[in-house]
Amino acid sequence: MWFKRKKNIDLFNHPLVSKMDERITGLIKVDLITSDQEILKQLSDDEIKQSGINSKSILSVFEKFNEDLIKFICYSYHQEKKHEKNNSQSMEETSETLGLSKGFSITYAIYFHFLINDKTGLSKYLSKRKIPQFDKFSKRLELYFSQSKGVSLSDSYIQYAGGYNKEDVNANDITKALEDIKKMDEEHGAFWISMLNENDLEMIIEVNKDLNLSLIFGEEEFRYQSQGFEETKSILELHINKEFDKIKSIIKK
Repeated sequence: MWFKRKKNIDLFNHPLVSKMDERITGLIKVDLITSDQEILKQLSDDEIKQSGINSKSILSVFEKFNEDLIKFICYSYHQEKKHEKNNSQSMEETSETLGLSKGFSITYAIYFHFLINDKTGLSKYLSKRKIPQFDKFSKRLELYFSQSKGVSLSDSYIQYAGGYNKEDVNANDITKALEDIKKMDEEHGAFWISMLNENDLEMIIEVNKDLNLSLIFGEEEFRYQSQGFEETKSILELHINKEFDKIKSIIKK
């Protein structure tokens, strides 16, 4: 009797993993390192082996929890950057220049798998990998896992006082909002657009029915009475293009 041998899944070169690597590096704006792939693959294979999780189970994380995994990776990356900065006297920003190596999302998928199925096992795994202060890092990953569920992958949204909202704001949304505000009553006659700047600070412009603009740029707050719908539209278009300094120069005249 012949038995068909199970084919081992090559996660490192799997299309889902490659797509995830490319999407994440695009979202967090770092380079994807693809040189020395033989070495990177060996390191990734060793990591999988140390986890004790089979490749099929890790791949299922990419298949079943795709968007949640993206949020977890992006949120964890940014939070760890903040943690490193707060706990280092002089930190060199190496990740912006060197980027992330091909297959990095496999590491996070392993974390994700442990966080779903075996949180105690995560700490043991990090210890086995000789991660510095593995117990504290494990707790941070648990926190990131919980908090990332409420994270938006978009860096912009528009919200009407009446309830309507939309992510990924574009010029058409601005045109629509300025037309809609003319029809709104006094109670609901407002909308606001939020953008994230390069430091992940929220930059908000609120527009009311009288075209009175309230701006909250991080810790700075401004008010400006627009001269009309065309000027308001121009300011909001600068806003979605993240030209915040140009907006400041207009409202401070």
